[in-house]
Amino acid sequence: MKKILLCAALVISAVSFGQKKSDKFVSGTVSYTKMTDVKGTYGVIPTIGYYLTDRVSVGVLGEVSKSSTEKTTDVGVFGRCNFMNVGKKCEVFSQLSLMNNTTTLTDSTESKTECTSVSLGLGANYSLTKRLSLTVHLTDLIGYTTQDSKSILTVGFSGVNNPISSSKFGLLYRF
Repeated sequence: MKKILLCAALVISAVSFGQKKSDKFVSGTVSYTKMTDVKGTYGVIPTIGYYLTDRVSVGVLGEVSKSSTEKTTDVGVFGRCNFMNVGKKCEVFSQLSLMNNTTTLTDSTESKTECTSVSLGLGANYSLTKRLSLTVHLTDLIGYTTQDSKSILTVGFSGVNNPISSSKFGLLYRF
């Protein structure tokens, strides 16, 4: 699976560098959650991408998160389409992602599991300047995960009562 993700990233990069009008961008989110009597949980999600047209972009993303019981690392590729403008500064996008996930339990067993997932979600960018935007990624609307011989299909907000509470907020910089 890692070879497939690496080949996809190379193809995306080759196509992106061949485009004369593509904008490069980096974005990322950082999260931290702390509850009483429980160690904090943090997550970092960096993203690198290229706008192939004014509305379509592709790229690679990763995620590292750690809690008191497990450490998770995700690596993947994505395609994004800005399908709606709200005013002059806000763009709403849909994002299709293919991810490879590795989770390691941090207890005495040190067990490791891997899975592959495909998801389709919504998000928005709000431009502060020509190059800097605030970004938000809502919970995935459709997701498909396969691990060993089991698969899970989720549709909707995955049982989340408040989709804003599970959103990831960050910054996007175009160069």
